[in-house]
Parts: sequence; structure tokens; C-alpha cells
Amino acid sequence: MVSELFGANPQNIDPTQSNIDMSKLISEMSKLSSPPFSSHSLPTSFNISSLFPVPMDHTNYLSWKSQFEDVLEMHGLATVVKNSTNPPKVQEDGSVHPELAKDKLVLSWIKATSSSSIKTLLIPCTTAHQAWTMLAKRLSPLASTRVRILRDQIRTLRKDSNTTVTDYLNYAKSLFDSLTQAGATMNDDELISYVLDGLGLEYKELATTLHLHPDIDFDRFYDLALREEHLQKQMSLTVASGMAMATDRASKERTLNSNMPRHNHNPHHRSGRGRGRGRHWNQGRRSRRTEHWELT
Repeated sequence: MVSELFGANPQNIDPTQSNIDMSKLISEMSKLSSPPFSSHSLPTSFNISSLFPVPMDHTNYLSWKSQFEDVLEMHGLATVVKNSTNPPKVQEDGSVHPELAKDKLVLSWIKATSSSSIKTLLIPCTTAHQAWTMLAKRLSPLASTRVRILRDQIRTLRKDSNTTVTDYLNYAKSLFDSLTQAGATMNDDELISYVLDGLGLEYKELATTLHLHPDIDFDRFYDLALREEHLQKQMSLTVASGMAMATDRASKERTLNSNMPRHNHNPHHRSGRGRGRGRHWNQGRRSRRTEHWELT
């Protein structure tokens, strides 16, 4: 290129007398010193599907993961799936940011090598890291076991007497969130049904309300359950207060009765004493009269 600008023998040319475009010369020389590819070039023409003839699903996830990591390292993209922060979208000049381009390329590779069922699972994922994490949670050998455990824990939820409704509901929601993060699905109706069963018969009025309003989501159910707990506490306080008043009144009545004088109202005992007194008294008088007559 330089020889074309200077001719066959550039040493014989006087720069002061030539019509060479110096700006063009500098541009061409800079091209010679620059690398053949820019630092932001991406292997967009790389056909990754040729390396994965069998689409990835739950049966071959581990082998797919091992080979996919090799491909990422080969292209210097291994850190893309490890970065949990969302990449910036544009640069100051308005062009697509290189980090975003890398992320979208890796995300497209993941989807391109996945089966149709896995592609459906990856629909909510907008970054390569989200997709990578979702696959690990859903397809890892331990993931299915964890999902079963979480489902069983939700199905067998029970609120004991020492647990508040708030703590009980928060625990249920944490299990639900963990289940979702593991890649499994459960709608609000199913979750509410299990949580309501664990509340017991004390909350049968709440069950009636939900039966009349079947479209209530978990947040609304949360508020209704707390309100029901508050009403039950108020009723318990009212009943306890009434029982305390009744107990106090009965105690005062017993104290009052114990301080009153007691009278013997046995009619047989009193009449017996009367008859006895009259009989002995008469006998005494007759005896004294006889003695008087004998003395005279």
C-alpha cells in the first residue's frame, strides 16, 4: 500500500514536490500498525450449533455444560455467564455497548443449543447470567430433589400455637420464592390452598371469604389473614375479660355469704327440746307436790 503511494522507488521522491495526500498516508500506515481485528470484534459468524448436534435438555445437561464452557473460554467469553450485573446498553456515542453485545451473543448461543422445552424455560431470561443460573437450578442433579423437598414443605405447612400468622405466611412465601428460583412453577391459588389448610379450623371464616372471591392473589390473602388474626385476638380478649368479671363476682358473693350469721332452722330439733322441757318440768312439779303432801 505504501509502495503504491510513493511509486516503485519511494526514496527518489521529493515529498515537497509530490502530490501525495499526507493524511491518506498516515491513515494507511496506521492500518498497518493496528491489529487485524478490533478488541470488540465478536465471533458472530461462528456456527455453534455444529458443535452440539443434540439439543440440550435434562438428560444431557452436564455434558452440554462442560462443552459450552470450553467454547466460552476459547472465545474469551467465560466471564459473561458469571457476571450478575446487567451490562450497559449503549456507549457515549450512542453505539451498542460491547459488553451488551457479548452478553446477547452468549445468550443466543445458549438458546440455539437448547431443546424446545428448555427454550420455553429460558423465555423470562434477558441476560446470559440469568439463563445460566436458571439452567443450573432447574437441570442440576440436585435441583429436582430440591424442588420435591420444597413442594412437600409447602404441602405440609402447619401453623402451631406459638407462631404468629405473619411469621407463618412469611415462611410460606420464602418456600414459594425458593421453588420459583429453582425453576419450578406454582400459582397463587395452589399456594393459598396449602397455606389455608395449615391455618386450621380457627380460620374457617377466611376460607369462606376466599371461596366467594376465588381470584384473590397471595398479597391480598396475606392482608386478609392478618385481619382475621387481629379479629380473633380481639374476641379472645373480650371472652377472657368476661370470664374474669364472672369469676370476680362469684368470689365476692362467696365472701359475702361467709360473713353472714348462721341460724339453725331445724324444726324437729326445736320442738323436741320444747317437748322435753315441758315433760320434765311437769314431772318435777308433780314430784315436789307429792313430797309436800307427804310431809303434811
